[in-house]
Amino acid sequence: MLIVRPVLLAAAALAVAPAAAQTPAPAARPLPVDPARLTAARPVAVKLWPLGTYKRMMSSTMDRMMDAMMASMFDMKLSDLAGLSGGDAAKTAETKEALGDATMGQVATAADPHFAERTKIATRVMFDEMGTLFARAEPAVQDAVAHGLARRFTTAELGEISAFFATPVGARYASDSMLLAVEPEMVSAMTKFVPDFMKAMPDIMKKVEKATAHLPPPPKPGTPDQDDDATPEEIKS
Repeated sequence: MLIVRPVLLAAAALAVAPAAAQTPAPAARPLPVDPARLTAARPVAVKLWPLGTYKRMMSSTMDRMMDAMMASMFDMKLSDLAGLSGGDAAKTAETKEALGDATMGQVATAADPHFAERTKIATRVMFDEMGTLFARAEPAVQDAVAHGLARRFTTAELGEISAFFATPVGARYASDSMLLAVEPEMVSAMTKFVPDFMKAMPDIMKKVEKATAHLPPPPKPGTPDQDDDATPEEIKS
């Protein structure tokens, strides 16, 4: 089951990608914004990202996306994922031959007859909790969106956007715009992409290995360099 863990992590990354794409990582030193623009941008940001958006994405749509992606992955042959963690090509070929046509779902279910139900429940609980946790960040997200808008639009343009959002159709678009990333068509597109993503992972891992080749290997558990019983104070020192 060593292959299953990186696959699930990759799936989780794909599932949250649409939400993460709405709030790109800020630059290390963001340029200052014009105060007048920022003032005009704040009400627009509040309408674009109303409080509760993360919860709506996670509880009503993201779990369905994850279910669909999981179903697609569990239908994949384990032999196609044998090289996921990189390693010796000869050993990978030997592993593929040993795995045969067994799918990830078949192997997982053989080990745990309740695997599918357990995974579905765990996924739903995880995203429900993530929605609650992410909700705490939403005031900061609104502020970040306001700053982004203030950099990209003039005060006059922000006024026009705000006027549009004040109309019935504009208000509806603003409150639901972030959810467009998790519409059924997006779920379908992401699900279809999963097999290609998984098959590309061995090459991606090789590139990661090459890019980090200049670093010493990470210490193995139980070695002098990594004391599993070390206290937080000892780790800091």
